Amino acid sequence: MKTHTLRLTMIATLVGCATISGFTEAAPFQLSAPVVSDSVLAKMIGKGVIGGRIVYFGVQMQTNWTAPGDQGTLQGNLNVALNSNNNMFVPTITYSIRNGRLPQNSGNPGSMVDGAGLSNIKGVSQGIQIAGQGNGVQNGMTLNIVKGTPASPNVGNSWAPGATTQQQGDVTMAVQPGQLSMLISNGANTVQQGIGAAGAYQLAQIASNGNIVSNEMHMTLGMDTAATRNISQQQLQSILQSAMPTPLQ
Repeated sequence: MKTHTLRLTMIATLVGCATISGFTEAAPFQLSAPVVSDSVLAKMIGKGVIGGRIVYFGVQMQTNWTAPGDQGTLQGNLNVALNSNNNMFVPTITYSIRNGRLPQNSGNPGSMVDGAGLSNIKGVSQGIQIAGQGNGVQNGMTLNIVKGTPASPNVGNSWAPGATTQQQGDVTMAVQPGQLSMLISNGANTVQQGIGAAGAYQLAQIASNGNIVSNEMHMTLGMDTAATRNISQQQLQSILQSAMPTPLQ
């Protein structure tokens, strides 16, 4: 059996994201962290904030979608757990798809959604674009900091070794070097989320009526207990969260 190692270069970008929820409009942000002088930055080149202390990184993605005329709620789950083993991260990947086919929809006449500009965002992006009525859409993203290695989720089907995509009905999942993603589309409407070189993203584009969509991503970061024995889990969460921008009230 061949072991596949995933390169997740976005971990450093994500460690500051404690709890993020996306809605139709996003509040502007202001930086609350203190200014770091050039002399201090010069000494930090090439160094990581918590380098060598990460022993586990897990991502759980779930999308629930109820469409008009559907006989049940479509649900897609993609779980990836990276466990440290001799300075390598070895992945455990499972997935499940329930009611994977949605009624096809051509959208409302004249409706148009375009999320091309979101691809320029580095870090975390969440977008909701709606060109219809009676829709309910929400994105949610969390990062949980734990000590040690938690139990890896082991539900659904095991990802076939060597496979880069899984497709069932309207659901397409991808696991590639540096990229995890799940995309669901029934023609006029597309809901997707993932992690790539630019960071983590969630995007829902709805051009018809009466859709109920929940897009959730939960990340878990496991810290080496020996390297962090003098700091509590709550302190770790506070330190990582303090670097995040604070929304204006």
